[in-house]
Amino acid sequence: MSNFTYLNIEKAYQAIHQKLIKTPLVSNDYINKLLGAKIYFKLENLQKTGSFKLRGATYKVSKLSKEQKLKGIVAYSSGNHAQAVAYACLEEGISAKIIMPKDAPKIKIENTQKLKAQIIFYDRANESREKIGEEIASHENRTIIKPYDDYDVIAGQGTAAFEISQELNNISVIPDIYLCCCGGGGLIAGTSTYLKHKYPNILSYAAEPFGFDDTKKSLDSKRIIANESGFTSICDAIVTPQPGKMTFPINLRNLSGGVVVDDEEVKQSIKILAEHLKIVAEPGGAVAATAALTKKIDIKNKTVVVMISGGNIDLDVFCSL
Repeated sequence: MSNFTYLNIEKAYQAIHQKLIKTPLVSNDYINKLLGAKIYFKLENLQKTGSFKLRGATYKVSKLSKEQKLKGIVAYSSGNHAQAVAYACLEEGISAKIIMPKDAPKIKIENTQKLKAQIIFYDRANESREKIGEEIASHENRTIIKPYDDYDVIAGQGTAAFEISQELNNISVIPDIYLCCCGGGGLIAGTSTYLKHKYPNILSYAAEPFGFDDTKKSLDSKRIIANESGFTSICDAIVTPQPGKMTFPINLRNLSGGVVVDDEEVKQSIKILAEHLKIVAEPGGAVAATAALTKKIDIKNKTVVVMISGGNIDLDVFCSL
């Protein structure tokens, strides 16, 4: 869909906004002074199910036919998309099977189970979740809801930027820079599309964990580059093998580049966000904030929008930080 535009996002927002929390856009004097910039954090960790993923899942489910709803869905996810799809399906009385890695955070597994989805575990080192999902979809006539490579899902995620632009308009602020965490690229594809429509001069950057900076490498090369094997990261929510086939062309069009952070920097950022914003952010959800807090790009005297994409972190991990 080369004609994916802000209109897809406005259409999605009209369809789903009553089912979402309009999450806050907040600023903090300490952090602003620390960075010499005006930072606005979009708190999608406060969304229902603890992440932005509910937006895309809700919109995708709303577009299923009656027949598709009766046959059920299958999805794969390390946790946030799993919870979001399970929630959206429970609301509509749809049978949901979710393929999750055995090593997914405990909180994400438990929350998905609470939402009545059937979980199928797989070994992410030796098995393909896509292949398992396709087999289930084929045998049971279920519809696959992909985590990012789906234009309806991308449009749904983009509704976060619709809200950002409303909030900024209310306070007469025009942003210079947008920092967003990036795994498969659905959130940044949707939100950057809408922000670029509203603010043509905005510079948008994908923030990724070290070893999983496939979007940065792909943007630099102007073609999809897969991650090399052998890396690990605490940022489980955005650990993907390569950019999406649908998301990457959108991001190539919209983004000014990518930035990379390491796990230790992310841990420090989670602490700063807890101390000064009084929020719980999961590692993957804190990657864009980490890019700002560690000044990976020049943000001095700039107005910067930073996405906090999720807050689903195991309590013992959070406490250990």
